[in-house]
Amino acid sequence: MNTSHEISVLKDAIKEFGTVSADGNYNISYGLLFEKTANTLEALNGTLRAAKRQKKVAFEAELLMMPRDKDVPVTLLKD
Repeated sequence: MNTSHEISVLKDAIKEFGTVSADGNYNISYGLLFEKTANTLEALNGTLRAAKRQKKVAFEAELLMMPRDKDVPVTLLKD
């Protein structure tokens, strides 16, 4: 799988399982995202880091780890 496809899968999962905030961005907790993408994204952290570098998503930590970061919000930024 290539990175752009994996980022597309990530964005779709955030839209499907996340909630829309007042600013219009989709948000999801890392724990829920981890659970919902377990069978579709082998390297969730790598995909998240690539998407963050491309300014597709935002989250506070450099690297998210389960279960420590299960409540950290991941925000899908508008294209």
